[in-house]
Amino acid sequence: MTLEKGLCYRECVKNLRWIRIERRLLLVLLLTLLPWPAVWFGLYRFDNLALTFALYHGLCLAPAIYWGRKLWRHSLRWPTAREWAVLAVAVVVAIPASVAAYHWIGARLFDAHEVLSVVTHRGFRTQLLIPLALYFIPVNATLEELFWRGVVLNELRGMGEAVWTFGAVWTALAFGGWHYLVIRLLLRPGWAELTVLGIVISGIFFAWLYRRTRSIVVPILWHGLVFDMAIIFVFAAVLRG
Repeated sequence: MTLEKGLCYRECVKNLRWIRIERRLLLVLLLTLLPWPAVWFGLYRFDNLALTFALYHGLCLAPAIYWGRKLWRHSLRWPTAREWAVLAVAVVVAIPASVAAYHWIGARLFDAHEVLSVVTHRGFRTQLLIPLALYFIPVNATLEELFWRGVVLNELRGMGEAVWTFGAVWTALAFGGWHYLVIRLLLRPGWAELTVLGIVISGIFFAWLYRRTRSIVVPILWHGLVFDMAIIFVFAAVLRG
C-alpha cells in the first residue's frame, strides 16, 4: 500500500510539473504574438512610425526583457578577436552588396515613390534618417535579440532540449512573421513574402549564433551592424534616388 501511494505521489508530481510547463509554454508563445497587434495599431490604426516603435519596443519587448533579465545576463560576454574579425568581414560584404542589389533589382521589388509615400504618410522626414539610424541600429537590434533569443529562447530552453529546438524555429517564425505587416506596405506582392522568409532564416541564424557563441552580444552585433545597417543604407539609397 505504501509503495502504491509512493508511485501515485510521484505520478501526481510529474503531472503537475507538465501542467506548469504547458502553462508556461503557452504564456511564452502568447508573448511572442504581442508584436502583431502592437505593430498593426501603430502602422494601420494610427499611421505613425514613432508610435509603432514605442508600442513594439516599449510595450512588447522592454517589459519582457526586464522580467526575464536573469535568463540573459549570464550571456553578456564580449566577442572574441576571431568573432570580431568574422563580423567585420560580414559588414564589409553585406553593406555594399545590399546597396548593389538595390540598384540592380530594386525596381522589381518596390516602387521608390510608393515607399516614400508610405513612410512620409506615417511621419518620416528625410532629415530624420540619421536620428533613425542612430536609434534603429543599436536599440532595435539590442531589444529584439534580448527579447527573442535572450528571454523567449532561453525560457523555452529551460523546458527541455526538444522544446529548445522547437523554440529556435518558433521564435524565427514569430520574429519573421510580424514583419510582414511592415514589408507588405513597402514591397510588391511575392517579394514581400520572400523577404519574410529571409527574415525567418535570419532568425534561425541568430539562434544558432547565440547557441554557438554562448554570447547574446554576438547576435546583437550581427543583427545591428550587418542586417539593420544594410536596411538603413538601402533606405538612404532610396531617398537619394
